[in-house]
Amino acid sequence: MEGTETHRRWLERATLYALSMTATGAATGACFALAGAGVSALSPGVTLPLALSVGGIALVYALHELRFVRLPVPGRDWQVPSSWVRAGFYRSAVIFGGTVGFGVFTRVPYASLPVLLAWLFVSGNPLHGLLAGLVYGATRALSIFGGASCREPTDVIRLNQRLMRLAPLQHQVAGAALAAFAAYLLAAPYLPS
Repeated sequence: MEGTETHRRWLERATLYALSMTATGAATGACFALAGAGVSALSPGVTLPLALSVGGIALVYALHELRFVRLPVPGRDWQVPSSWVRAGFYRSAVIFGGTVGFGVFTRVPYASLPVLLAWLFVSGNPLHGLLAGLVYGATRALSIFGGASCREPTDVIRLNQRLMRLAPLQHQVAGAALAAFAAYLLAAPYLPS
């Protein structure tokens, strides 16, 4: 019974973490898009040059993800303070998930997030920002549930090793997506309407 109760509490905490991360991801996307809408309203002619700039940045970071060039990925290597984790069993899950969900305070291993945030700013569409941030937060949060089957510390180690083996493939997928996005942004001004 003890194991079942512990697992149930873990699932509750993981769900709060995931919901918090998803909500703050959505808020971040909406905020970037709202800020961009404000800039576009003040300077309407800036959208095309910014879109082309984001296309160029996406192309360069596609090359980074595909390992042709090495670049720093914008982000911070900040860690949530341990005192936050001790804020209470459920409260700490919400605080930690919410902080990580913003996507701008902690380490981001893929260049696609900064490019996405830049595009949300350029597009200036708060609904698209909200939805894109929601998808980002939810997909990042889902990884926590991979640990649901872990009962022993060695299970966690094996899960981490499996995830680390997938990292090169994930970088290749991110690189291909960034390359396609860059091609679209750089070609869009020349395509027929």
